[in-house]
Amino acid sequence: MVDETWYDKIESYILTILKYELVQKSSAPFPKLTCTTSNQEESLEFVGNFPTMYVHMLPPYEVGRDLTNENVNGISCTFELIAYSDNSEKECRQIITAGIKQMKKLHFNVETFPDPRTSDKKYIAITRLNRVIASGDKELVPQSE
Repeated sequence: MVDETWYDKIESYILTILKYELVQKSSAPFPKLTCTTSNQEESLEFVGNFPTMYVHMLPPYEVGRDLTNENVNGISCTFELIAYSDNSEKECRQIITAGIKQMKKLHFNVETFPDPRTSDKKYIAITRLNRVIASGDKELVPQSE
């Protein structure tokens, strides 16, 4: 049985995977990276905390409706990853590339490739990735007994 609000948990689950793979794992490439769902530019909590990767799921839409139309069987979701660095554009690109590699392992497709920018001596790279996630996807949807 799948929890009817399975789609509400996707963003936090993806964040957990990225944190583990990029920061916490013993071979993690960025042990000082902060991964968060709080937007760096809107949150006072992360001002000056570099490097940071902001992970955000844009509003998804339903796919895979059945004839009864009683359950959400799947969603098409897009994630936006934003890497922030105060060190260099190279570091920013390395962070966003590592994020893309992890998302590709989860079968996401790159929708927009990194768009590097510089603002107030901060380096920023933005990318978007998408995929369809089914309610029974054992890789990304926690299954209840």
